[in-house]
Amino acid sequence: MSTNIKQIYAALELSENEIRILVGEYYNTRFNIIRADKFETNAISDFSINNKEELVEDIRKAIKECSGKVGAQIEQVILIIPAYNFKRFPLRSKVVIGNEAVRKEDIGRAVSNSLKTAVDRDVMVVNPMIVRYTVNGISTRRIPEREICDELYVDIDLLCADINMCYDYVSVVEAAGVKILDICLNTYATAREAALFEESLNRNVIIMDVNRSCTFMTLLSKGKLISTEIIYDGLNSLINKIYRTFSIPYNDINKLVKYSVDYNSEYSDDIVYAWSDQGKTQTMTTRMLNDALREPLDVLSDKLITMCKPIIDGGAELILTGEGQQMKALAEILSRKANTRIRSYYPDTIGVRDPSLTALYGSFFVYRDKVLMNELNVNCIDLLKYDSLIDHKELDSEGETITTKIKNLFRQYMEKGDN
Repeated sequence: MSTNIKQIYAALELSENEIRILVGEYYNTRFNIIRADKFETNAISDFSINNKEELVEDIRKAIKECSGKVGAQIEQVILIIPAYNFKRFPLRSKVVIGNEAVRKEDIGRAVSNSLKTAVDRDVMVVNPMIVRYTVNGISTRRIPEREICDELYVDIDLLCADINMCYDYVSVVEAAGVKILDICLNTYATAREAALFEESLNRNVIIMDVNRSCTFMTLLSKGKLISTEIIYDGLNSLINKIYRTFSIPYNDINKLVKYSVDYNSEYSDDIVYAWSDQGKTQTMTTRMLNDALREPLDVLSDKLITMCKPIIDGGAELILTGEGQQMKALAEILSRKANTRIRSYYPDTIGVRDPSLTALYGSFFVYRDKVLMNELNVNCIDLLKYDSLIDHKELDSEGETITTKIKNLFRQYMEKGDN
């Protein structure tokens, strides 16, 4: 196999309010997170680019700053594409094997053949998703490598998004001087990272990805991504209510909404925020925050649950992720209105325990499947430069390795304990 044991990937997502970048190292069968950054932008609204020049400059600055922190230039990225105007086209691709063993190349041919299928003119294929294989009349989700057969059938779902949006997103990233290694649908990457396709084999799963100005509602069933609907409502309706009521900085409101709303608090009169207004000190208590958000939070929750109530009543599991997952009160109210338990999800890997980064992290696994299938050897940064930087940092000013220094400190601590 030509693939190296170590590869470094970078993913970039253009959300409605920020640019997100994740850099990870694949080493010894697992991913280690190197860097996770977020940068503000105001150039995107409802999946349309309002100011291309501004967005290009924002991306350029974000890549430059993140590269500086990593220690090597980010040259190419996996671009996360929103599931706007999502469509799914299921098909079966046939490959003639000729009574020989199935190889990865045969599966690659099946995927390549599927991409020749015509889809609606308003969308483009973002990800071909292999659903199952059929070999000698037996269906399986496992790759049938080395199985002897005459013909291989591969059921594939072509996952598509709005073609104009895809071209616009790709063009601004390339205009910023960054190559596109691959593109990945946000809802597909999220479901892949959370292992929800396997979970949906036994029961329907609804992913509720709550963001600032919109919410992605994704239905998974029988191991497939069935549909994605977008509700143009999210945390902004709560943030704007606080801003109109108290006129405090926007970024501070965002944190208050996520972490300080608590309808079960035993200390509702405790102060959660203080600020100065015309020379006078103003304070906000938990009770004041709760009361201000009671109505808009109820409206938002009703809107989200109404969209999927029939499916939930049928026994579907509801997964809450995105920025809204960080708001404990939202999960509690949704659970009460849906009359079912809601599971909050975020990646459990150190360095990326942030639900808003789930799609970026998931894109690593989606792309890794392609790497293994095609035996690719790709790095998104200059690996030699990065490795030389790490080797240099391993030595302190006295020429002692970091590992040795930690061992010496531990030994000194144990000696003190003996005395």
